[in-house]
Amino acid sequence: MKKTLVLVRHGKPEPAGGMKADFDRELTPAGRAALAGPDGFARAFAHLTSEERSDLIIWSSPAVRAQQTAEEASRVLDGALIAHHECLWEQENGLFLSEVASSDTRCIVAVGHIPFMNEIAAYLTHEPISFKPGGMAAIDVVLKHGMPAVGACKLLWFEQGPEVA
Repeated sequence: MKKTLVLVRHGKPEPAGGMKADFDRELTPAGRAALAGPDGFARAFAHLTSEERSDLIIWSSPAVRAQQTAEEASRVLDGALIAHHECLWEQENGLFLSEVASSDTRCIVAVGHIPFMNEIAAYLTHEPISFKPGGMAAIDVVLKHGMPAVGACKLLWFEQGPEVA
């Protein structure tokens, strides 16, 4: 089965080091508005084919800012189901790639954090990608021996993410 993986870095979060634990940091109002705006997810997800959109799931880190980003993506993707994946918070490359390989879903939109998003994109495609908040990269996943093939997966498109006012 042809599989597309869309890696998404969460939107612009509250600054680190405040009263909240890192896990509980939320998107800023401007960060959330940028994702919902015309240069945000609506423009980026327009790259998806109708086939990809018809069999799609959103995986999210359980961190608050990632969940909020996944909710914004779900709004644009006609209420797509959101499933929390701890490996996106823990940044466990092997477990994440194993879950991607074993998924029966045609298109996986994975919302997570840096450096994990940068590392997974580079690992799969050998393309150096640096995600800004709300940045997205779509990858055509090639499986070899039941796992995504290192360097053989193809970068389909990349959107750096919306500017935050």
